Amino acid sequence: MQDFDFDERDLRLLHALQIRPRAPWTALAPVVGADAVTLARRWNFLSAEGLAWVATHHGSGSKVAFAIVEVECSPASLAAVTDELAADPDVLSVDHTAGGRDMVLSVICRDEASLGRFILDRLGAIKGIRSTRTHVGINLIADARSWRLRSLQDHEVKLIEREAPQPSPATRAASTDVEGHLFRILRSDGRASITEISHQLGISPSRAKSALNAALAQDRIVVRLEIARKLSPWPVSVWYFLRVPATQVEAVADKLVGLGEVRLVAMTGGPYSLVMCVWLRRLEDMTVLERQLGERLPTVEIMDRSIALRTPKHVGVRLDPSGRRIM
Repeated sequence: MQDFDFDERDLRLLHALQIRPRAPWTALAPVVGADAVTLARRWNFLSAEGLAWVATHHGSGSKVAFAIVEVECSPASLAAVTDELAADPDVLSVDHTAGGRDMVLSVICRDEASLGRFILDRLGAIKGIRSTRTHVGINLIADARSWRLRSLQDHEVKLIEREAPQPSPATRAASTDVEGHLFRILRSDGRASITEISHQLGISPSRAKSALNAALAQDRIVVRLEIARKLSPWPVSVWYFLRVPATQVEAVADKLVGLGEVRLVAMTGGPYSLVMCVWLRRLEDMTVLERQLGERLPTVEIMDRSIALRTPKHVGVRLDPSGRRIM
């Protein structure tokens, strides 16, 4: 595939969708600088080309269990192992990495028992895996919902937040069956309209909207914008494995979240206090970031790091080698 460069209007549109992934085009048009029809047309192009999409996954409000898993496998088995892992619905993301592990998996399971079965039974039964190391999530401090492309000004961000407010957390939750079906609809199309959702659920538009608002507001379902990283201004992804004194873990984690490159910070059980994922503009920026960590957070010890070489699956979506979504 040929390379693609996001232009400035694309980046403004995508930054706006990072703030409100389901906002109507009419709410975004005054900020992005194009009319609603033009924005819809451009989004349709970016989505159809696999360059950007709205991803969906279960959030902390659904009491899920999560883990970061390091995997080592034989070189000849890498493709087969990747295909099997990427086909597993509990595997949210798969990164092929350089460093002390061949892959880094992000795993979300229904509960701790399900996570245990995945790690002990299913993962261990995959032919070609030599070893694994699991970092069970204790607390997800931040995820990619807080990461921004930095293409909009602060006053423009506030305007979008005002024009497209978040759903109220006081909204009454829908039944388990309705919410499960809603999740599947959003997994297919994160920007599905209320009319489409209502039709597929077989309920009225008002009930569909109420169910959606409750799931989003209570963080049981998460929708967030994703882009083809390798074709973006932030093509480098790095996993960091950090050790911090027990008395300072929470304070350090909060400060890490303030770094503009950070996409994930998780407190984990195991040899590392924190696992962090960042996106960078250049590989050389690793040195800059690590120097900043040393200067601002001297108690943080970088135990290991791995650069993502390829991401076959990202937030439940299969990607091609260029990082585009496979439709």
